[in-house]
Amino acid sequence: MAALSWRGLMSAAKAVLAAATVSCFGRDASAQGFNQDIPIAPTLKQSLTSIQRLFSPAQPPPLTLFPEFREKLKDLPPFIRDSNIDLSFRSFYRDKVANAPDNVTVNEAWATGGWASLQTGKLLDVISGGVAFYTSLPLYAPLQYDNTGLLQREQQSLAVVGQLYGQLHLNDKNTFTAGRYIYDTPFLGPQDNRMIPNTFYGYVLQGQSGDPETGPALRYGGGYIATIKPRDSNVFISMARAAGADVDRGVGAGGARFTWGPVSIGAVEYYCQDIINIAYAEGLYGTSLGQGFNTVLAAQYADQRSTGANLLTGSYFSTDQFGVRAQLGISTAIVTAAYSVVDPTFAMQTPWSSNPFYTDAQILSFNRAGENALLFSLSYAFAPLGLPSVAAAVQYFRGWTNAVAAGGPLVEDEWDLNLEWLPDFRPLRGLWLRARYGHAVTVQNNAFTTTDELRLILNYKVKIY
Repeated sequence: MAALSWRGLMSAAKAVLAAATVSCFGRDASAQGFNQDIPIAPTLKQSLTSIQRLFSPAQPPPLTLFPEFREKLKDLPPFIRDSNIDLSFRSFYRDKVANAPDNVTVNEAWATGGWASLQTGKLLDVISGGVAFYTSLPLYAPLQYDNTGLLQREQQSLAVVGQLYGQLHLNDKNTFTAGRYIYDTPFLGPQDNRMIPNTFYGYVLQGQSGDPETGPALRYGGGYIATIKPRDSNVFISMARAAGADVDRGVGAGGARFTWGPVSIGAVEYYCQDIINIAYAEGLYGTSLGQGFNTVLAAQYADQRSTGANLLTGSYFSTDQFGVRAQLGISTAIVTAAYSVVDPTFAMQTPWSSNPFYTDAQILSFNRAGENALLFSLSYAFAPLGLPSVAAAVQYFRGWTNAVAAGGPLVEDEWDLNLEWLPDFRPLRGLWLRARYGHAVTVQNNAFTTTDELRLILNYKVKIY
């Protein structure tokens, strides 16, 4: 009875959330990056795609709790003086209900935890290191509603040293990293939309040249990634096993991103022997239309195929996906339209990250074999209305395919709603409250499946030192 009453309470909360969120959309709004753990962008300049985040360093929390203490240590060696200690607290409730023709599936949990990280300054101006400890603890986690991604299987807690690395600073713009670390690339990334992110073990050289503010600039990186710690696991496993093969193989990866004024072009290659090769490319161009209107046009392409002994499926496969996106922004409102299409012979694979395509939604990925997908979205940051910390967004997706490899004729629809608050005043700077609701309907071979998902997320990041 306790579980039933809780579910009844959460159903009521979902209804209230949906009504409250819809009431916010009487004005223009925009939604992009729902699948990533990033806030709604208030301007087009801040609406970043996966290629724009490629090889970009993580931004530190905005607030230092003890600035006086840091000032007292300013004369110490850089190894100590330039160190950073950060805390990130997270609470996450997820409730997903899928009503299929023959059964009903419920995934539900409420977890709390986060991570603590330490990054040292440079020793002899050459060597530094860092460590990050992650945890996720169940607050409400019925065993029968397992598999939310917030905890381990059977609703067990998570606790792991997700990062433990050393860095060799070859010069001011080139760094070699070895050990457990986070990398943010289109098909190999943190997928940080649950309690804790994916992290990786490997060896990577990253660097940059030029100045993106004044002229052409290039960011680049490459290396070897041996293992991944999935977001719902304490254990590092080989990249091949994470992809679904019963062997141990790593991934060689390399890529670059070139920017010059309004132009951004990037490409990344991933190669896993006997498993899969993935090539990804993306280009963007932004311009002002006058009268306060700005626009960004973007296109992306990914090619995937098996390699060597074809151990992922037992036979050779190849597929690809193409996507385009147009965004129009004025003040803090953004309108987005996007389209993507997948090769009809095989579905796209995303074994080591979130789906980087513009048409990825909260519930559905729209990357089945032969699937065409459309996205229309609106978002609005309410600063012009006197609410500088509030933003809202709505997205609509439609997908369809007749490919035999997709299991027969299929049509998918999804609505996603997002409401968030990021206060910009002490002591709440670093707090991020987010409510997300998705409703999806899949019709295949005249069979209907409906899925409803509610996510309530609290993030609080603070820089201790």
